[in-house]
This record gives sequence, C-alpha cells and structure tokens, in this order.
Amino acid sequence: MRLITIQVLSVSGALVFGAAGCGSSSSSSHSTSTPATTSTAAASSGRAAVTTGPVHAKLTAPDHSPKVGKGWPYSVHVTDAQGHPLSGTVKIEFAYGGQVVGTDHPAVHPLRDGVWHDILTFPKEAVGYPLTFQVVVHTSAGSVLLGWPVMVHP
Repeated sequence: MRLITIQVLSVSGALVFGAAGCGSSSSSSHSTSTPATTSTAAASSGRAAVTTGPVHAKLTAPDHSPKVGKGWPYSVHVTDAQGHPLSGTVKIEFAYGGQVVGTDHPAVHPLRDGVWHDILTFPKEAVGYPLTFQVVVHTSAGSVLLGWPVMVHP
C-alpha cells in the first residue's frame, strides 16, 4: 500500500502538492519520448482509456471519491494495437487546475507484461481539492496519459 503525503503551498497563487510514498519494487525499463495521447475518465464508465493509436491503455479504480486513510486501489492495463501486452514504465502524477502539482515517490514504476497495480492512501490535506490522478505510460510503441478526476473525502 502506498501512502501519499500532500503538502499545500502557495506559489504565485497556485496550489502545489508534494506527494511521497513507499513500497512496490522497481526495475529499469526502456521508455520513449513519443508525444503522449491524452484521455480523461468518464465518471460513468469506471475507467479512463486510450483505444486508438499504437498504445491502448486503460486505468481502472473503484470510484472518483477516495476516502482519507483508506486504501484506494487502481490498475493500469496496456497493450499494442493488436492486443499484445506492452512493458515499459508508468509515472504517477497529481494535477490541479490542469497543472502537475505532485508526483509519487518514486515517481516511475515498472510496467511488466502490460499491467501495473497499486493501492494509494490519501491524507487529510487532500480533502476538498479537485485533483486529477494521472498515469503517464511510456512504452517502446509510444506514450499515453490517462487522467482520473478525484475529490478526496474525510
């Protein structure tokens, strides 16, 4: 389980969140600098997905309302256009107002055989801020960005 520490700071009128965590193993993998395709989550679908181009990716989570101190699991599944699993990396970010304001620590995790799973625990400092949980996927076939809006509740 990954615990996120979020600190709210004011920098030129913008909110800045610093996220930290521990756990999960890591390994080195190849990533590319291909432009990312972006997707936002549809609240009714329970997932964010990119289904066109060379990289198909899906982010799933139980809801858009994580609760403080409770584990919030999520999964990322990535394939090529033919449905074959891809390996690479996933980078976890948090955005506020369209700007990245924090990352997981370590920020980059291995994507093996097309799958990454983790559990996040949000702190009370995140309550009330409309954040976007973002997963940046890098593979040899290309890169995609998956966005998942969240509002943390007490």
